[in-house]
Amino acid sequence: MLLIVALALHTCGHPARIIRRADRADSAYLALGRRYAAVGRFGRLGDGTLIAGNWVVTAAHVARAAQRRGLPFEVGGRAYAIGRVVLNPEWTEMGPHDVGLVQLTERVEGVTPIGLYRESGERALTAVLVGHGGTGTGASRARSEDGRARGATSRIDSTDASWLYFSFDAPPSGTDLEGAPGPGDSGGPAIVEVAGTPLVAGVSVAGYDGRDGPGSYGAVDVFTRISTHLAWIDSVLTHS
Repeated sequence: MLLIVALALHTCGHPARIIRRADRADSAYLALGRRYAAVGRFGRLGDGTLIAGNWVVTAAHVARAAQRRGLPFEVGGRAYAIGRVVLNPEWTEMGPHDVGLVQLTERVEGVTPIGLYRESGERALTAVLVGHGGTGTGASRARSEDGRARGATSRIDSTDASWLYFSFDAPPSGTDLEGAPGPGDSGGPAIVEVAGTPLVAGVSVAGYDGRDGPGSYGAVDVFTRISTHLAWIDSVLTHS
């Protein structure tokens, strides 16, 4: 089990980036990313996931910054204006409960929302991490950015009441499409599949550098745990 004693928030300013294994083709990560059309972005600030007709789940710090900057949510080839932002009332800067909900001014058309993971068995599940923006490999600090969605897989190493923890394993360890969010990631999802149905289990909020810096092999990424925040999310959506 990973021992985590402090958090370092990803810096806002770039959408989620997916860093891949050096021995796998980028095309495989692009193909995986295309499967999750409900994952969109707030310009270059960060990412979020459509979980209902006009509701997006993301990190609280991303939701607040997007509202302040007047950024739309880009998904399905369109930009949707933000109508309302609801931040988890227990969240404090650099602390746990970093999850927020963004209500768009209109329903998103042509994109199927992704539901929420409602069990408590996240540990050891393999999740898909999805993001836009810069990419590269865990063996190099070189990064490029093209704005395209990519997906990578990683096992959930451990959990606690607030977070899910992932480590970026160097080959030959890790999953076949092992990867990690890169520097600047905020708000992107960790998606697990239950009986073939994709469900959001976590929201990217923080990370630790790997052996060669951010997004390199050995990096540890921290996601807000959705299952322990369901009562609050359901309450907001029910009373909207």
